[in-house]
Formats: sequence, C-alpha cells, structure tokens
Amino acid sequence: MKQWTLACLALLLMAGALGATPEKQILLIAHDIEGKPLPGLRFMYALVKSRPTNRAGATELDLPIDHHLGQQIKISLADSPQAEDWFLVDPMVNVPTGSDAATVVLMRRSVFRQVGIEARDARGQKALNQEEWTDEDRKRALIGIAARHGLTAKQLETAIPSFAETQGRKDKGIAAYLLGEYPKAEGLLREAVDKNEANFIEALEYLSATQFEQAKYGDAVGTLRKALSLREDDADLQDLLGQSLLELAEWSEAENATRRALTLDEKSSGPDHPNVADRLNSLAVVFWATDRLEEAEPLLRRALEIDEKSLGADHPKVAIRLNNLANVVQAMGQFDEAEALYRRALRINEKKLGPNHPEIATNLSNLGLLLRDKNRPAEAEPLLRRALSMDEKSFGPDHPKIGNRLNNLAYLLYGMNRLADAEPLMRRALAISEKVSGPDHPDVANHLNNLAMLLRMTNRLAEAEPLMRRALAITEKSSAPDDPDVAIRLNNLAILLKDTNRLAEAEALLRRALEIDEKSSGPDHPNVAVRLNNLTRLLYETNRFDEAEPLCRRAIAIDEKSFGPDHPNVARGLNSLGDLLQVTSRTDEAEPLLRRAIEIDEKSFSGEHPFIARDLNSLARLLLATSRFDEAEPLLRRALAMDEKSLAPDHPDVARDLNNLAKLYQTTHRLNEAEPLQRRALTILFEFERLSGYEHLRQAKILSEYRDLLKELGKSDAEVEAAIKALEHP
Repeated sequence: MKQWTLACLALLLMAGALGATPEKQILLIAHDIEGKPLPGLRFMYALVKSRPTNRAGATELDLPIDHHLGQQIKISLADSPQAEDWFLVDPMVNVPTGSDAATVVLMRRSVFRQVGIEARDARGQKALNQEEWTDEDRKRALIGIAARHGLTAKQLETAIPSFAETQGRKDKGIAAYLLGEYPKAEGLLREAVDKNEANFIEALEYLSATQFEQAKYGDAVGTLRKALSLREDDADLQDLLGQSLLELAEWSEAENATRRALTLDEKSSGPDHPNVADRLNSLAVVFWATDRLEEAEPLLRRALEIDEKSLGADHPKVAIRLNNLANVVQAMGQFDEAEALYRRALRINEKKLGPNHPEIATNLSNLGLLLRDKNRPAEAEPLLRRALSMDEKSFGPDHPKIGNRLNNLAYLLYGMNRLADAEPLMRRALAISEKVSGPDHPDVANHLNNLAMLLRMTNRLAEAEPLMRRALAITEKSSAPDDPDVAIRLNNLAILLKDTNRLAEAEALLRRALEIDEKSSGPDHPNVAVRLNNLTRLLYETNRFDEAEPLCRRAIAIDEKSFGPDHPNVARGLNSLGDLLQVTSRTDEAEPLLRRAIEIDEKSFSGEHPFIARDLNSLARLLLATSRFDEAEPLLRRALAMDEKSLAPDHPDVARDLNNLAKLYQTTHRLNEAEPLQRRALTILFEFERLSGYEHLRQAKILSEYRDLLKELGKSDAEVEAAIKALEHP
C-alpha cells in the first residue's frame, strides 16, 4: 500500500511538472533499502540522462523508439555530488506499461562496505571447534548479514556486481572478496593501496582479509602491521592481527594483539557492548588453541551474558556462544553442563533458522558426539545420522563436511563394535578428505587414524601400521609438538606396537603421549586416564606391577570423576586393577572389582562385545586361580563365543580365550580337550606373525605352555618340536 501511494504521488507530481507522458519515456521511482524516497538523483540509459528525481524520488527516463513493453534494460546512476555514496542494488529494469512506474532500489556504499566488514569478521565468531570454513559457509554468513541490512538473497546477488561498477579499485576489490574471488580481490586492493585511494587503511584491512583467506598468513600480518602503524588504536585491526598470528602458531603475539583489541573496545564502547563479546570470543579461541581451558571458560561465560542481554536469549549469535562454552566445558570433563548448553543452542537454531538449516546439522553433530562420550550411543546414532543426511542434502555427497559427518558416525559404530558398518564410512570419509584437502591435511590424519584403529581391531595390523605412522607424521607437521592430537596418534601407534611385542618403542610413545596430555589438558583430564590405563597394561605385561598400580588407581579416579561410576572407561580401569591385584595375590580385593567391571560393561553394551569378553576372561582367571573351576568354565566358554562372533575366529583375542579355556581343561586333567584349543591358539598367533611381520605379545607364553602340555601328554622332545614346526610352517 505504501509503495502504491508513493507511486501515485510520483505520478501526480510528474504530471503537474512535465505534462503528458511521451510514449517512449518510463517513470522511475527511486528509494533506499528502507523504502525512503531519494531526491536529487539522475539516471542514465543509452547515454541519455534523466532529470533529477523529485522529493518523491520520481523522474522520467527517455528510451530509444524501438524499445518495447517488458524489455529489460540496464540503467546507471549518473555522476553527481548527490550520487557519490549511492549505487543501484539492481541496475536491471523492466520497461513498464503506460503510466506504470519502475522502482529502483539504491543503497549507500558506506553501508554495503559495512556488510563486507561483518562478513569478513563472521569467520572469527564461529564455534571453537568449527569445521573447515567452506565457500557455502561464507555465502550463508553473507546472506544472513545482508538480511540484517535489509537486502534479500536475490538483491545481494545483483548488489555485489553493481557495487563493483565504479572507478575505485577498493570497492571493486571488496566486491571480488565478497564473491570469494580472493586472488582477483588481492590484486585490486593492492592497486588501491599503491594508488593511495580514499580510506587507505580500509583498503589495507580488506587486503589482509584476502590474504588470510588464501592462507597467506605471513602476508596478512605484514599488511595489518602496516595499517596499525597508521592507526594503532583500531580494535578491528588488532583482532585481525591476532587471528593471523594464531594461524602462524605465534601464540604469545596472538594473545597480545587480541587482548589489545579487547581493551580498546572495552574502553571505547563499555564493558557490555556486543563488540566486547566478540573480542572475548576471539581471546577464548587463543586460549582454546593453547589448551588453556580454565582461562577460556570465564571469557565465554561473559560473552554469553553480554549477548543474551543485548541481543536476547534466543538470538542465533547466542547459540554460537552456547556452543563455544559447551566445547570448553566438555573438554574439561563437565559433560552434563555441556549437554544442556548444546541442547539449548539446538533449540535456538531450530526456532530461528528452521529445522533444515545447515547450522542445525552442526548442533546435532556436537550433541551426538557428546552423547557418545557419555556412553549413550542409542541416543547419539540418530542425531549423527540426521546430521549426515542434512549435510548431504545441503552440500552434496563429496563435500568436506560430509567427510566429518561420516567420520563421526563411523567412530560411534566402531565403539559399538559394529565394525563392518563403520569401515565403509571411514574409507569414504578418507577419500573425500584426500580429494578435497590434499594428502597432508590434518583432517586426513584424523581419518587415517580412525581407519587404522579399525584395521587393528580386525587384526589387519600390517595395513594399519603405515596408516598410523602417516597420521602421526601429518599431525606432527601441522600441529605444535604438545598438541593433544599428537598424543592421540602416539597412543594409538603405541597400542599397535604393544600388540606386536615392540614394548620398548611402545612405552616411549605412551610416556610421551601422557606428558603431552598432562601438560595440555591438566592432570585430571579423561585423556590422561586413557594414557595412564594403556601404560598400566604395558607395565603389567612387563611384570612391573608396583609401578603399574598407582597409575591404574589414578586413571580410575579420573574416570569416575569425569564420567560417573558406571561408564565403560571406569570398567576398563577396574579390569586392569583387578588383573594387577590378582597377579599380586590379592584375589579377595580383585574379585569385586572384576565383577563390577562386568556389570558396567554388560549394562553399557548390548549383545556381544569384546570389552565384556575381556572382563569375563579376567574374572575366569581369578576363579581358576582360586580353584572354582565350575564357575570359571562357563565364563570362558561365553567369552570365546563372544569374541569369535564379534571379532573374528582368527583374532588374537580369540587365541587368548582359547588358551585360557585350555588351561582350565589342563588344570582339571582334561588334556585331550585342552590340546586342540591351545594348538588353535598358537595357529592364530603364528598366522598373526606371518601377516604382521612381528611376534604377538602372547605368543612366547602360549608356546611355552603348549610345550608343557604336549610333554604332559607323553610326547618326546622331538615330537614336541615337530608338532610346533608343523604349526609354524603349515
């Protein structure tokens, strides 16, 4: 109605001033993005200029005689002092009928530059653990920012090239930057800098942004330092400098620049301004990157409080703050609070962005991963599958985000012992990552690591080891020496080395991994418990029980505090401690721990799971040692059946099960039943050696026990050796 009234007013004004409308003239009505009329502007088409627009924003424009109704023409804004800061949002106009008017929308260049500034800064305000910032992320953020300034997505498409129609290199460069044409933008902005165009510092600011997007972080730092030499107290420049230095792992300088930006904005805008929340987030990112979680947490809480107060409790930016805070408290082991924060962020985004927005997939993924860590896989799986489905629909099957979603789902399935379901997802994730990011990207290392762990679990160690070593090399090259990801790679390689009886090398890696995690995450972090437990098992295997026990008890204490008393990680520690107590003749203390481990894992895992088989074996060995053979036998039979079904008939853990059952038969004088079991156990381990190139950790012990069994069966030394040789060389 407002537009119709304005058009009528314009017609009346034109009729009074100009008389009857010629056949090849069109009526233009110009207004800004808010609908306000714009007087004093002239438009041009085919070298013919209109008269200045009147107070209603109306003017007439002459057209060539051959133009017809509905024809689309491209007009331009004629140069004038009044037009200096304006540009056409869409220069294309359809020739209207008769007395109808064609409406043209204009926007101030200064306002559109602000759109560019906010788009440039949007990347720095995403989640702490954000995935690779993609072209789709950039476009989505730009559309959202433009909407806040009154532009629709369709208007934005035409506004960017129209904004570039200027003699100024700076605005051309800004337009290229917004289109993601970074090399072109860099060239134009460098020309603007060299020619010392108006607002020289703004040109430097955008030049640094184009360099940052091309991973030219050193160049960006140089550009920003040049700008800061002219305007030292610019908070935006300081913040951008901090982000660039962070990418270069210049931690101290990055922190100094980011703190400076925070101080400047607190001084100029006050402690509760939204800009201050952004600076707090930036500083928290620095602390997150340097594993100073205790320092990051209060900054994020304060940023959240500021945005809730200034923007409202349900603003999408509040969801970002909630997600970031959840990342930190989750990393600190505060899983219940993290879950509440993730769920609130999800609710906000579903309400404000709609249920199918790509940001929802990220929220679902974060919540699903947390539920996985809280041992609630049945709740986690549908969330991770929904996130994968949404992103496949939004981005296509080969997008980098799909690799991450596949990896997350596969890792959940791996933990549920659904290895056949997990492996194709892992391989697809690796293929996507290598194709998109190249063979040496950190994401590739993550996918290699997870696939290698699955290959180890399925007894394909020869295939797993080179993947693990490649993952470690990539991570060491791309990360700081004490990065937690380095510890993960070291830990996993160490487990494989322990399996293949390379204990000295394995121990060195485990101790280095433990040192990294204690330094980076603190002494009570769940990752520290993982390293302690793995080191405990290695010390157990090398008969250093006194050294192992305090490490094991410390791991249990960390896990109980982090996850509660009924988590599988606690069961893992209880199993290790029970084994230690049993071997050091404290069976009365060991037994309730081993029974509790079984209870936890049976509750945590439905059906057959290797962890349950491990627990059953440990308790059965204790029962065997205390002459409760009737109780031990069904446990050993159940463990064997479970591992044969859940792993494979030729897995080394099956060899362990066979040998333990054989020892029970031997102890109960059932030698003829024991011999084929122990023979099969050795066959599995000899095959393991052939495939991996290394003798299994248990091989020497089981081989010695088999020799004793054969002798007990009345075999001569020559017969014993012949039987063993036949197994070694079938």
